[in-house]
This record gives sequence, structure tokens and C-alpha cells, in this order.
Amino acid sequence: MSSPVRTIPTAGWRVGAICELYTQPLYRTIKGSSDFPGELLFDTTAVHIDALMSSERTAAFVAPVDYAQNSSDMIIYPNLGVSSSGYSNVARLYLRKNLALIKTLAVGTVTATDVVLTRIVLGEKYDSEPAIVPVFGSVDEMLAKADCALVSGDPLLTLQNDHPYIDIVDEWSDITELPFVHAMCIGRTDTFSKDLNTLLTASQDGGRNSLESVANGLAADLNLSADLIQNYLSHFSYGFDELSKLSLEEFFRMAFYYGMLGDIPEINIAE
Repeated sequence: MSSPVRTIPTAGWRVGAICELYTQPLYRTIKGSSDFPGELLFDTTAVHIDALMSSERTAAFVAPVDYAQNSSDMIIYPNLGVSSSGYSNVARLYLRKNLALIKTLAVGTVTATDVVLTRIVLGEKYDSEPAIVPVFGSVDEMLAKADCALVSGDPLLTLQNDHPYIDIVDEWSDITELPFVHAMCIGRTDTFSKDLNTLLTASQDGGRNSLESVANGLAADLNLSADLIQNYLSHFSYGFDELSKLSLEEFFRMAFYYGMLGDIPEINIAE
């Protein structure tokens, strides 16, 4: 029997948001808006997961591994998410020059999802299951201690380095012929709100349809070129459809196969 749904007053909505640049179109009409009957709270996914567990968040945008590790009693909000196919510049794996075999992988400030995806790609395409070496520093400092270095997120927009690299999402797309889901919106099964889902979907649609305006606003805040940001955002798709679900299923299956997940989580999407 499904859990009873508790009604949460709209003024009590607390939505967890993440800061990655590619997620910003999701918050187009609710970020800083006095018309949004709730709060948009930016923090790490770990904080959001804890807050969901203690009912201090109504919903939160998280990455796939965050959902997989906490899927019990959680539900995915329909139609909301971020994905990309092919080259997206979200995660790069830098390699030592003239490298014949990958035995060690240096990771710094990256997400668990980035690490799991990289291990899958290396296993599938390069017959490698490298040991993970935590290293915080530049690409050169990371490669001084490991065969390859994983760098992800916003720093890649301006990072310059002459070492060869692999675009991890491009490799995923080549392996699976599927997009990769970077983020989706989840909440507790007993507090899912259709009204909130409608507002968040409208905000996402507003961002998707006005990437130039979103980029201009971000450029002013980040002191970066608006054209650079708009080109970056154009690599992403906003929404959560059947291909997104298929991609998650494949990602979870392969992560389990490579020992990166303890089990294969069920994908529960609200109706």
C-alpha cells in the first residue's frame, strides 16, 4: 500500500537547488521571485538529501547517484531534469601524454556521479578499473600522482591545459546511444506536490526558452562572456522523458555491475 500523501501548504515549500551552471535555467522564474510561494535554497546535494529525510525540504534537485543511494521512500518529480548527449564539457578526463594503460584515477572536487560515470566509461571502453586517488590541485598536480585526472563542472569553462582529454559524457553517449542525466528533482513519496511540480516545470520551460537571457544574467554575475555561457548551456536538454528514464536505468545497471552501487534502485516517477 502506498504511503499517504501529506498536504504541505504552498508557503511551506522548500526546494533544494544546486549551483552548477547548467542547472540555472531550471530556476528561471522562481529564483529571487516574490511570486514563488516558498523558498529556493542553494546548497550541496548531501545537505538536501539530509533535509529531505528530515522533511526540511519539499523537493530537491540532485544527481543520479544521490537518488540511487537514497531511493527508498523517494519519488522523482516528472518532466524535470537536465541531460546532455555527446560533447557537453561537463566532465573531462585528462590523460598523461603517451599513456598506454590507466591504473590510477585522480579525483578532486567532483561529484560521486562524475566518478561512477568515469569508472563505467573506463571499464567499457578502455578495459580499465583504476584505483581512485584523492588529489586536490591543478591538472598537472593531479597527473603527477595518477595516470589520469577527472575534472568536472564550471571550472572547465575557463580551464586551459595542453594534456589530451576525454569528454566523459561523449563517451557515455557513444557506448549507450543515450543522453546522460545530470540532475533531476526528487522528493519524499508522502510529500509530493503536483502544484509544486507545475510551478517548477513552468520555471524550467521559461529557462529553456530564454537561454540567451539566462546567459546574459549569469555573465554579469560571473564576469564571463555571455556567448561562452550561452554556448555551454546549449549543450543541455531540460526535462525528464522516456529517454531520461532509460538512461538512468542503464546507468544504475552498469554502476551495479562495476561495483559502484550496492543494488539497482527502482526508478519511481510520480504520476
